[in-house]
Amino acid sequence: MHLVRDLLDQALVDRNGRNMGRVDRVVMEIGEHAPPRVVAIEVGAAALGARLSASVGRWIAGFLHGWNVDHGQPLRIDVHQILDATDHVKVELAFGETPAANVERRLRRFISAIPGANR
Repeated sequence: MHLVRDLLDQALVDRNGRNMGRVDRVVMEIGEHAPPRVVAIEVGAAALGARLSASVGRWIAGFLHGWNVDHGQPLRIDVHQILDATDHVKVELAFGETPAANVERRLRRFISAIPGANR
């Protein structure tokens, strides 16, 4: 498996087929006398920001903290929860059960409070 081609930036869907974003980071474990192995994938703005640069990652982490939606960010999905990795990555989670859903809920409330946003 080619990690960059087969995992990174692939669409991520939950067990119900709902879009959960894209795989933003691959977490690897490097043992002293063992080959590297993939242990998890991460999803979320903090993971993507850190991938772009350390300062962008810190800025996004601060923004999420200021909005009080940083709990569980980035969402780390254990490799054992990956069901399929073909044209998208399917995981054994439901989006609404994850802390990642808090960001979406908070943004929806914010946007719906803007006059004229419900049109």
